[in-house]
Amino acid sequence: MKSIDADPFLVNSINKQSSNGNRNHSWTGRIVAGASILSIVGVIILILLLGIPISALVIGVRYRDPRYCPIEPRISLFLIVSGSISIGSIIFAILISLMTIFSIYQRSSVSIILAIILWIILILSSIFLIVWLIIGSVWTFSVHNRVIHDYDRINHFYLYTYCHPVLYKFTFVYLIVTYILIAISCCSRCFNCKSHSEEEN
Repeated sequence: MKSIDADPFLVNSINKQSSNGNRNHSWTGRIVAGASILSIVGVIILILLLGIPISALVIGVRYRDPRYCPIEPRISLFLIVSGSISIGSIIFAILISLMTIFSIYQRSSVSIILAIILWIILILSSIFLIVWLIIGSVWTFSVHNRVIHDYDRINHFYLYTYCHPVLYKFTFVYLIVTYILIAISCCSRCFNCKSHSEEEN
């Protein structure tokens, strides 16, 4: 009986397919690992950023009495609303990041639907925060040249142009820091979009 020799072309094609499959599997693993690392880093950054809105909420509640800032009593309201919504938005963003980490390894329709709902809530809250930020900026910056931080400590008399230094200065810095963070976020998104477009080309 003659021995049947394997076709060299067929053997080479099988070897190439197996090597390509191994390469694809390797690249898939790298992509999954990279996405997981980015999500974990994002969660850590978001947790650190929680300190900013928590501080805003605490100070807004602490100085919510109109006598602390008669020149613009709505500044404390701005901090309370902004801090509360920002805390909720960051928590939603953390949940989305965690769901991204788990959905990479285990996909389910429930997790995808839940992630979409959270994204919609996050987008709506972000739009509200931007509008509220503009309103708070008008309230804060419009009285910057007229505000005073001293009052009659003997009679506890507050002038109309008075605003507690902790409340006003914190709000002033809070607004500036928020604008800086927005600018950094926009620049990073533009950079990522540009890098992705260059990779596709």
